[in-house]
Amino acid sequence: MKKTFFFLLLAMSTLIGRAQNYTTLMLDYTTNKFEDAKTEVDKLMADSKAKDNPQTLLWKYNVYSSLYADSTLKAKYPDANHQAWDALMQYVAKDSQLTKLKEDPYGTAGISKLYGQSFNYGKSDFQKSDWNKAFEDFSFCQQVSEFIGKNGLNTNGKYTIDTTIVLYAGYAAQNAGKQDEAAKRYEALADYKIGDKDMEDIYKYILDYESRQKDQASFTKYLAIAKELYPNDAAVWNQFEMNYMSSNTSLKDMIEKYKADDASGKLKEDGYISYAESFALPDKNQLAQLDSTQQADLKNTAADAFIKAFNQNTTNGLYAFNAGVLYYNLFGVLDDRYYNLRGESAALKTQRADVLKQQQELADKSIEWLEKGYNLLKAKQTREKAETQSLGRAVDYLANLYGWKRDRSKGTNAKDFDAFDAKFKQFDAEHDKYKAQ
Repeated sequence: MKKTFFFLLLAMSTLIGRAQNYTTLMLDYTTNKFEDAKTEVDKLMADSKAKDNPQTLLWKYNVYSSLYADSTLKAKYPDANHQAWDALMQYVAKDSQLTKLKEDPYGTAGISKLYGQSFNYGKSDFQKSDWNKAFEDFSFCQQVSEFIGKNGLNTNGKYTIDTTIVLYAGYAAQNAGKQDEAAKRYEALADYKIGDKDMEDIYKYILDYESRQKDQASFTKYLAIAKELYPNDAAVWNQFEMNYMSSNTSLKDMIEKYKADDASGKLKEDGYISYAESFALPDKNQLAQLDSTQQADLKNTAADAFIKAFNQNTTNGLYAFNAGVLYYNLFGVLDDRYYNLRGESAALKTQRADVLKQQQELADKSIEWLEKGYNLLKAKQTREKAETQSLGRAVDYLANLYGWKRDRSKGTNAKDFDAFDAKFKQFDAEHDKYKAQ
């Protein structure tokens, strides 16, 4: 009987001891003696039975959150936030409804500290341009925020995304050179179509990133969102689309797409210009895969796109000039071909006559559009550098073309000769007149 009584007394003593540990722990915690509280909670976590108690796990998460929130103690216990988070996750595994956490007067205190201080630490590191550390802090803050939002642990109830934190984490990742992490955050924002005026650049980042990843599905998805949120910047989005196609689509397929888009009537000025510039300045490797006929078709298509852009904005002299230059380049290719067909055989004469006919057509087209560009650019009171340079080139090209037409009419048509000679002299006299400052 005495032995039994002794056993019961020992058992009660043990239970009381454990209760006293919680009491001491709570006293240390509430009086901000967090290191003493840590000592107590570490003892409980070393106990094979106590460590699995949800209450013990809640205390560990709260105590370690407090260590993390104190900048001095954080330096002493650098992994305190991860220890707190790990304890919280162990608790959640045992109480998925978070019943004890919501009932405990100190239950959400740790969450508030983890969230608030990780943001403050991240902001401080961001201001110091310590991008890696800032990204680490903001990423942890984002993790905590997602837990809060998922479980409705704030006054506003459940939410899906913390815009500020995700954006800061993305900025820090981008500055730290963590492209995948930055894109992940930006795309999370884009998925909710968050389109504040000062956030447009994140959509540019996403499109550039997905272009390099060659992920057509993602690129197409976020391009559509960007166009929806920022319709006034259609030219920017069209250029991204053209760049993607230029990098990931063959030139032949791009030409077919242009023809289809043109036939559909959906192309506007910006769309035509995006195509025109892509065709006029193609990827060199892709261009090398085309034969001479296909290359000529590409230049003709580029000129066609510039002309159709001009038809929608007849004040833009550069559009007209560029169309004229493309025809001028094609004219030059034929000029070389003509002189390579030297000889007096009937076959060579026939080939030269055919080339000459094509040259006449291209010369007339080039003159038409170069003169349109020349007249518009010359009439401008204030010109951009590119406009002045183009005007200078236009007079030289026009002089060359009219000189060629003059020489071709020599001895055959005196009236045409005089007219072409006058034009030649007009434009030749303006050589070096237009120089960019």
